[in-house]
Amino acid sequence: MTAFGAVLVCLVLALWDLLRIWRREQPRWRDRLSLAFWAGLGVFSAESWAPGWMVVVAWVVAGFCWVGAVAATVLQTLVPPVPVVEEQQLRQRMLAVCGPDGPETTTVGVTSTGFVAVRTRGERLPVMAARLVCGCRFCLVEEILTAVGEDAERAVEQYRGERSRGVNAMAVLTRNATGGRRRRADILPMAGNRRPFRAGCFTHSLR
Repeated sequence: MTAFGAVLVCLVLALWDLLRIWRREQPRWRDRLSLAFWAGLGVFSAESWAPGWMVVVAWVVAGFCWVGAVAATVLQTLVPPVPVVEEQQLRQRMLAVCGPDGPETTTVGVTSTGFVAVRTRGERLPVMAARLVCGCRFCLVEEILTAVGEDAERAVEQYRGERSRGVNAMAVLTRNATGGRRRRADILPMAGNRRPFRAGCFTHSLR
């Protein structure tokens, strides 16, 4: 029973390290080394003292952890991390993109993982994605709606209504043909990110 418990603890700690690796945008080497240590110790303990079926379990779990850590490292290498920025800095960038000389259409939303995504369509195609250092992401989207959207009060109300119903919505801001600072604001579901991010803001908390 002691051997079984030791193997189980080692495997649980290896799985916990794997979870930490996947949850971090920049996995730390100490998490990877810790995973390798606990997974290897779990296999060693199982082969030394545990029954045969436990050896199989230990190898399966250890293999899963090692493959998962390698996959996380590959994704980290291929996919650039989402930058972390100050709220004021991101607000200025978004307002510039939504200006009279900006792209024809600008889409602003908060992904289910919590970063602000900005996509554009027009002559220029800048793409932005960022995590805020602090502050509410949804409040920031509403500030942009209020600053540049036509009938902003209606758009903000609709945006909040979609979120309260559990729909992760985005604001599509389209430049008017006549020019000007205001844009037509349409609130649409965010494809592929239907589950809203849980915000700490009282206004946008999911009740």
